[in-house]
Amino acid sequence: MAEKLSPWCKRAKIAMIENDIAINELSAVLEYNRSYISSVLNGRVISPKVRKRISDFLNISDSDDED
Repeated sequence: MAEKLSPWCKRAKIAMIENDIAINELSAVLEYNRSYISSVLNGRVISPKVRKRISDFLNISDSDDED
């Protein structure tokens, strides 16, 4: 069975959809490899630094607290 996404992962993906931002665009703006950004967004890689940069770009909280 697949792991559940954290609240932050869900929030980030929703923000990307609402703002029509593709993962390729996000990775280009943040200057990280697309697969690395995908791994962070899906919770496979834990990187507080990258998570903070994604959160700042998407204007969301970088905590895992439920909203």
